[in-house]
Amino acid sequence: MPCRIRALAALLLLSGTACGGASPIAGAPQSSRPAVRANAALTRDVRLKRPALISIDQLTGDLLYWPIENGPGGPPITLTGNLGTYQANAMASNGNLVIIASYAPAELIEYNVKTKRETTLPDTFGSPSHVAVGKSGTVYALSAHEVGVFPQGSSQPYEITCKELSGSEPFSVAVDDESDVFVETGYGSFTGVLEVPAGSSNSCVKLHLGRKSDPGGIGIDPKTDDLILIDNPGYCAGGDEGRMTIYPKPYANATSTTHHLHAGDCAGGFRLDATSTHIYVSDSTIDESYPLIDVRTYPDGKGHGAYEDYSAYLGGFTLIPSALPN
Repeated sequence: MPCRIRALAALLLLSGTACGGASPIAGAPQSSRPAVRANAALTRDVRLKRPALISIDQLTGDLLYWPIENGPGGPPITLTGNLGTYQANAMASNGNLVIIASYAPAELIEYNVKTKRETTLPDTFGSPSHVAVGKSGTVYALSAHEVGVFPQGSSQPYEITCKELSGSEPFSVAVDDESDVFVETGYGSFTGVLEVPAGSSNSCVKLHLGRKSDPGGIGIDPKTDDLILIDNPGYCAGGDEGRMTIYPKPYANATSTTHHLHAGDCAGGFRLDATSTHIYVSDSTIDESYPLIDVRTYPDGKGHGAYEDYSAYLGGFTLIPSALPN
């Protein structure tokens, strides 16, 4: 389990909230059919005002959102009641769908902001800690040593794994315009970025992008197909935290550009808006206290705004609308 997830799990246990995760499943899931979860709390008469930044309160399981046109600084609006998860560290979006990686319980949750319907994929290949969505709508769920792949409209998910991935501690997953999959790892037999070519399920290629000080997040700019990495040069102890490095194809240090996002504490996962003109980045202390969501211009990383709610414990986040892949 990544260190930041362990810190959150400890906090939830201290507050009396159960958050036990399921063990990875060897082989295909027993059931891949989405289940509709009945929950009267989800029928709140709240209309989403777009564009919107959506997150989750991990203490209550409620979805929260900020109308982006209001800018950072104001309180969020509660969009739903409890979605049934208390450890959702990552989200992505596809049209009206918010796709949530729920570590505990181990499942994928899809919430449609238009129909207000929640569905679940309960039997993933492990306990998902990060998620990405490809241009075809395929969902990629990162677990401890593998990536579960859920093609849109199919009841036959499959697993991506390789020796480099199984011996490492992965942090985040991304997919590019050509459906190549990228996994950022932090510790173990390999530290760096692994690329899985489109169509492969067991072949990983090591990208030689140099050693990152403290891995934060990985993503793809859907507009350019550039690979984006965020790390923290000061190991979240202060300084120019939130270093963003952008790699055009064919991903090499010589052609990369670097910008500092000036995170307050420790920069992590991120999402781009639909036009790739702003980047939203998680920002919290090393023990995950009072997480914020920074917003900066992209790709230059300018600005100092942050979305926050000190009465909540913010988890994963995404934007609607967004572009695919994200």
